[in-house]
Amino acid sequence: MGPLSSPAVTARVVVVDDDDEVREVTEMILAGAGYSVRATANGFEALRWLEEQPWDLLILDLRMPEIDGPTLYREVLARWPAAASHVLLVSGVAEMPHHDDTVKALNIPVLLKPFTLEALRAAVARVLAPI
Repeated sequence: MGPLSSPAVTARVVVVDDDDEVREVTEMILAGAGYSVRATANGFEALRWLEEQPWDLLILDLRMPEIDGPTLYREVLARWPAAASHVLLVSGVAEMPHHDDTVKALNIPVLLKPFTLEALRAAVARVLAPI
């Protein structure tokens, strides 16, 4: 289905992060800010959800088992080319030097972990601003 947007509709966010604590806190913060949130540790499950329901923002962890953030991002773009501006990558600071070239090549906005509540809200607002 891909990203769909309407000012009258609450933004729908899918969070994919294998770190239970980060995923749960992210989900709580965004739900508390009024977003409709679905969260999973599994990239393949997220792809099924994205096929089934409209979505506005995809938040991806950089490093995950089975399918990492950049690979999942490429799969999303293959299915929904217009989704490029609807993705936010989250990454631990220590991971970035090893993945810097990949992230720069993909041109995805990145929110570094650990992030504050304010940083998460601001990053989400920036990515959603065009809708």
